[in-house]
Amino acid sequence: MEQIPDINPAYLEHMIEPKNYGKMEEDDAKGIGKNKDSGEMVIMQLKIDPKTKKILDIKWQTNGCGTTLVSGSLFSIEYKRGTIQDGIDFTNKVLDKIKDNPPADAACGEVVARAFLAAIKDYEDRKKGIKKEHIEYVTLACPVPEESE
Repeated sequence: MEQIPDINPAYLEHMIEPKNYGKMEEDDAKGIGKNKDSGEMVIMQLKIDPKTKKILDIKWQTNGCGTTLVSGSLFSIEYKRGTIQDGIDFTNKVLDKIKDNPPADAACGEVVARAFLAAIKDYEDRKKGIKKEHIEYVTLACPVPEESE
């Protein structure tokens, strides 16, 4: 019989009750992270102070797996602590580090990070009067589970 690994209780909490999960009625930025291989995506919305560039609020949604829920919850807490630049710096560190994770975990974390980067592009474009949907695609491979017969 296969042994089921223990799940860190903190991660389990984020999976069951992800922080900042949901939809924002009015946002200053909206981005989508997508995985073309698995169909998984994350939609992220930000409320940003125009003077300080501090992220005042964040909401996100996903059709993804438990790892994406945990990543979205943890990342959103981190993003909400600082400015846009703090979020970009954090995202760049995450993208650099997740390359060494198992492919499925890496892609699930990356889809959240890509949604944030897409939201920042949207924010910058809105300031210029440009309105368009911003999508960033996952670059790491996520194995798609094979259907059992």
